[in-house]
Amino acid sequence: MTRDWEIIRAILIRLEESNTPNTVVNMKDFDGIKEQNVAYNMRFLHDADCIKANIIETSTGDNLIGAAIARRLTPKGHDLLDTIRNESVWGKIKDKFQSKGLDMTIDMVISVGKRIMEPMLA
Repeated sequence: MTRDWEIIRAILIRLEESNTPNTVVNMKDFDGIKEQNVAYNMRFLHDADCIKANIIETSTGDNLIGAAIARRLTPKGHDLLDTIRNESVWGKIKDKFQSKGLDMTIDMVISVGKRIMEPMLA
């Protein structure tokens, strides 16, 4: 499985849109996206300390994630979302990486996003 930045962005936005400080965003809550893809990206965000989540592996030997429930954003998750929330900035970030043929990492996405946003603030 691979990181999917559109799923990552959707998870972060869904968590931010919650009306309470603690929420439940389930891997089954994303229409049109395979549950295992959502679960994998939730686990990635959890491991990267961008969200707090409960990830439960199946014990049946099928190598699937049985449940993935995101509960809240961390400060790092807020920083990442602040960088990729705006559609225009997000498009420019993706274009920058694609034009250079580079893979996106969280730290690099935040760094590139800051450089894209700085002239917008002047």
